[in-house]
Amino acid sequence: MARDNIYENMPMTEAAPQPKGNPLKTSVPWRHRTGGIVTAVLLLLSLALATSLLAVTLLYLRGQRKLQAVEDAVQKLQVSLQPDNASHASAKGSDSLQLLDEAQAGVRMLKAQLGNVSAAYGEIQLRLDNVSAAYGAAGPGRCSDVLTKLSRGWRFYGGNLYYFSQERKWWDAAEQFCVSQDSHLTSVSSQAEQEFLSNETKGEDHWIGLTDLGTEGSWRWADGTEYRADASRGFWAHNQPDNWDQETGGREDCVHIHPINRNLWNDANCTLPFRWICKQVPRQAGL
Repeated sequence: MARDNIYENMPMTEAAPQPKGNPLKTSVPWRHRTGGIVTAVLLLLSLALATSLLAVTLLYLRGQRKLQAVEDAVQKLQVSLQPDNASHASAKGSDSLQLLDEAQAGVRMLKAQLGNVSAAYGEIQLRLDNVSAAYGAAGPGRCSDVLTKLSRGWRFYGGNLYYFSQERKWWDAAEQFCVSQDSHLTSVSSQAEQEFLSNETKGEDHWIGLTDLGTEGSWRWADGTEYRADASRGFWAHNQPDNWDQETGGREDCVHIHPINRNLWNDANCTLPFRWICKQVPRQAGL
């Protein structure tokens, strides 16, 4: 009998109410979605640049074929005007000479056009390399920053981003600008980096991040990179640094890349208005 009532004594448990409508979806964090969007944009940009590179290559090859054809025609005209073909040339009179002049002018024009195409090829290749390198080096949190800076004219080299200003500021103001961009005035750690910076300065003075403000002769980099006097000796211009006061009473405590001295380093008064170079490395951006 007790067994018959066993179920009557058990408490009844109600099923938990089920929510109405569609089940909730797990939202994807915005930063992850942003990273995916930026990655897609970088890939599309790489594809567009690669397509442009292919088009320029085809244009260059077509121009070369046309140039070869014109050069062959010029050579034939020159042969026809040789002394051995004097009778044949005189029969045509001045028309052959005019054709030769026109053909030679055409050769010069085609060579100039090919030079422009070659320059365009180099520029597109450089941009493609920059985007590809940026895509390869950018982690999930860095893609957006890299893409933004590249779109604003920053250059990618050796895993770092560089900004070459068009304005001019004194050294401290230039450093403040760089800091506002999560960077510092550039340090130089190798011959390859020095050559890259020299090529990009295009004959203009540019501040870099080396200074001995505070303690004369104690050089340091603004970004905290260790300054190595022996390794940097070859980067200084002849007899530099000299701390010449230029008869103004001011000292030379800041360093710039000096185009007059083969883009080597020169110490100068920190209040002079020069262009500048910022460098952002991953640790500066907190990445």
